[in-house]
Amino acid sequence: MVEYAKIALEFIGVFLIVYVGTYLFSFKKINKFDRRKMPTNIKYLVFKYNTDVVGLGYKRVLKTLMFCDSFIIATIYTITRFVDNIYVRLFIAFILIFPIFAGVYHLIAMHYRKESEM
Repeated sequence: MVEYAKIALEFIGVFLIVYVGTYLFSFKKINKFDRRKMPTNIKYLVFKYNTDVVGLGYKRVLKTLMFCDSFIIATIYTITRFVDNIYVRLFIAFILIFPIFAGVYHLIAMHYRKESEM
């Protein structure tokens, strides 16, 4: 039971470090929507799923994506925590990161699509 608590605390710690880091370094300097200076994750939602970022609120979408990216990174860290060899750990993380990002971004796009239809 203590081992599960340690894993949960590591997950929460990694999540908070990544979230606060992305908040401080990227969110603070973004003031308004600019199509040329969009972050890559918002470009992905706009071009792949045709999401109306301006109608939904640019900062709101950016905050949601920052939260989900932090969750994904913390999840990948927790999953690969049990592998001791660094090269195998990086290989597993590399394999897992693309389908997890695609799946989570698909769910976010579907949520925003439903919300914009209402």
